[in-house]
Amino acid sequence: MTQPLRILHAARNPADQAGVVVRALRRMGHEAEVWVYDENPFRYAVDREIDIRSGDPAVFWRTFQEAIERFDIIHFHFGRTLFPDDWGGVPPLWDLPIYRILGKKVFATWHGSDCRQMRIHLERNPWSYFRFSDLRPDDDRTAKTVEVFRTYADRQFVTAPDYLDYVPDAEVLGRVIDLEDWPEQAPEQREIPRILHVPSRRGTKGMELLLPAIERLKAEGVAFEFQLLEGVPHAEARRAIGAADIVVDNLITGDYELVSIETMASSRVAVANIQAPSARAFPDAPVYSVDPDTVVDRLRALIGDVELRRSLAARGRPHVAATHDAPVVAAKLLAAYRAPSRTVARQAF
Repeated sequence: MTQPLRILHAARNPADQAGVVVRALRRMGHEAEVWVYDENPFRYAVDREIDIRSGDPAVFWRTFQEAIERFDIIHFHFGRTLFPDDWGGVPPLWDLPIYRILGKKVFATWHGSDCRQMRIHLERNPWSYFRFSDLRPDDDRTAKTVEVFRTYADRQFVTAPDYLDYVPDAEVLGRVIDLEDWPEQAPEQREIPRILHVPSRRGTKGMELLLPAIERLKAEGVAFEFQLLEGVPHAEARRAIGAADIVVDNLITGDYELVSIETMASSRVAVANIQAPSARAFPDAPVYSVDPDTVVDRLRALIGDVELRRSLAARGRPHVAATHDAPVVAAKLLAAYRAPSRTVARQAF
């Protein structure tokens, strides 16, 4: 019998991606936990939420000591380790070489804004949200963080293929969802569809470009309902997705994100900006592609074609089951966890 692994995911849980994987690993018989340092506004369930607001540096030392005593595999998320830059005691990320010295395996998953660099994004994505928002990341710091992880991690993963522009030696893992949490629905589509947009962060989804398109379609007399939800609890967003016919994920990112995956799991039609890297990585994804130039014409056609909508909705859940379901992603990670450890290159920071 294969020995169970001892796995820690830390120190962030963006969009519950770490939590979903950890729960799947536990169902497979492994000792797996997710620890976070900061409170998540969506209140995703974690095994440990560590309060660092007191400013007591001993919190980091105690957490670090327990992690190296209890776990053999440490998987980091969002460019953070157990010593983030939340106080001035030691440099951030200094613990990465220590894990390798102690024989631990180290992994990292990048989720987007943790690795994205504005100068590259502006060059590669014609609809870069940096053109439409006042977001200004620290490219130099991001590049250095990625380089430190590249040096010490056994393997790295990205949740979308276009993130390979920033972490070129990573592997595309894809975003993850637990279909057990999403009851199966019939791929129903109403003649007059309800269109939903649920941006988690309006500046990165192209909402300001979508709303004028919606108003133009209304002025033309196209028959549809439109619902905009912002800043609502995840449970409310889930109910809204299940009650919609069409869900617009984004107009500008170049890939389909978690909202699209949740939409497909609900047998509804996902709409997103799909560019070449995403199309190559996930050729079977039944996501209806739009961009700011085509959104009016493409949405008009989609609204008027009920059979196309039903076909897309019917293909969504099988695609999620084959590509994004938690057991599928967890199995990929287990293969990486069990592979031989990579030699650390001679490099100093």
